[in-house]
Amino acid sequence: MTERPALRRPARAARPAGLTPRAAAVARVVTGIAAVSLLSGCTVIPVPAAGTGSGAVAATSSGTTTSTTPAGSSQPGQPSSAGPSSTTAEPSTTADPSGTAEPLAAASAAATLTEFLDFPDLTPLLVPSPDPEVLTPLLDEALTVQDGSVSAAVRDGLTGELLYDQGADTAVVPASAVKVLTAVAALEVLGPDHRYTTAAVGRPAGPEGTAVVLEAGGDVMLGTGVNADEANGRAGLGTLALRTAEALQAQGTTGPVSVQFDDSGYEGPTASPDWSSDIVSSGNASAVQPMATYGGRAVPSRDTDRLHDPALYAAEVFRDQLAAHAQTLGVDITLAAETSRVPADAAPVESASAGPASPDPTATGSASAEPEPESSGTELASVQSAPLAEQMAYMLQTSDNQVAEATGRNLALAAGAPGSFAGAAQTIEETLAGLEVDTTGLALVDASGLSGKNLVSASQLTGALQVATTTPDLEMAATGLPVAGEQGTLEQRMVGTEAAGNVQAKTGTLSSVASLTGMVQTEDGRTLLFSFVANNQPGVLTNARFAVDRGAVVLAGCGCR
Repeated sequence: MTERPALRRPARAARPAGLTPRAAAVARVVTGIAAVSLLSGCTVIPVPAAGTGSGAVAATSSGTTTSTTPAGSSQPGQPSSAGPSSTTAEPSTTADPSGTAEPLAAASAAATLTEFLDFPDLTPLLVPSPDPEVLTPLLDEALTVQDGSVSAAVRDGLTGELLYDQGADTAVVPASAVKVLTAVAALEVLGPDHRYTTAAVGRPAGPEGTAVVLEAGGDVMLGTGVNADEANGRAGLGTLALRTAEALQAQGTTGPVSVQFDDSGYEGPTASPDWSSDIVSSGNASAVQPMATYGGRAVPSRDTDRLHDPALYAAEVFRDQLAAHAQTLGVDITLAAETSRVPADAAPVESASAGPASPDPTATGSASAEPEPESSGTELASVQSAPLAEQMAYMLQTSDNQVAEATGRNLALAAGAPGSFAGAAQTIEETLAGLEVDTTGLALVDASGLSGKNLVSASQLTGALQVATTTPDLEMAATGLPVAGEQGTLEQRMVGTEAAGNVQAKTGTLSSVASLTGMVQTEDGRTLLFSFVANNQPGVLTNARFAVDRGAVVLAGCGCR
């Protein structure tokens, strides 16, 4: 298999020396707090509101200020659901007996600092965080289950402070909450703009024949037709076939042509021995291969069965499309009726740690490539996936296991590890540790959460979200989560509650596990990160699902001071 860009780590912009994402975020917050404290006792001259004259804003003595400058209320990683509003106060030269002057001065200082010094929005610093002593009994009651146990953690989204702890450091089975960890690691290793390339390569086949080899590049969200706007199906095999037919025509190819495919990029079993025996037969996942259509399905609908051999199906679709386009263009070739895998001993030896650049010179992380050996053939055409950030949002919204497992292997190969279940798990753990998430007791065996042998604590899940919400390149691991009552796997949950349209969270379900991990804004506008994991649940999970949902609803309606 010729190396594809999915099998390497793209070039990334270097961070300032010595600053991890968490440390950088904390430094910015501390600097902001100091600046607000300094400016809150000074006279502040805000920026005049649009359409006002220079005399429309009055600055008063220390402790009192008036401003028409709006201060937004967005928390890191989660936009505010309501737009900023302007508040105009009447000028006053008298003392403020209500005691509200000091917060107003601080808010004006924060807005001014944000505007003129290019600081992040400091207004969230002024939004109160829940009092743990008030919050704890409310969550204790909400998270009560009839059987089994619940582990839970709630963090302040701005400071990372642990506000609620119910076995937060205990390693438990998280189910699909593992996908949050996979998304964070993939965005860190590959980068949010990374695209997978699927290529058609022409090689000599005998004295007069030609072999067109479809080379897998790690994209398991290929489409069967033309390139699509959606992430699922963005790179279309129909488009690739048309471009390939045009290339064959341009180079004057005639005679017999066979279609082969090279999906040799991964190693180890294609289904985890740590999964339940019915995982594949039930359609929760199929053979994990570096090429597939629609996450291992023949059509984009998630109500259809997964394919037994996704890579073979993709090659057959490409072959049929190539035959049709060649006939339309009048290319004088005769296509073999069957497709076949490139024999393992015929595939080029591959380096997992580094590979050639994408054929698209504008692709993120492209670099100068070494010339391919003549025996590897000539690239005829290629198509590229949606950016990784879009694929991760799709994976989180739909809880797609196939996409998660392929992503785990892709990031492992890019980091220099084997493209296997073990390689993916190891790389995810190491990447999280490098992002300063405490990985003590963390034990992964897959990238999707399908195995009951995965062990992750609620504290680690919220810690990973904390990193995602404070690191721009990783934010899709948080902002791409389903929305309660509106989107993804939460569309039918918490409908009509204060959590609807507010809570963004990853669901998790196994036969005895129900979990919910995500973020929410309190009624005061403070962002909280939470993870509720119910283990050892009997039979139907209704009671456990209600419990974790109740916990999220409590946070959404919480002032808790």
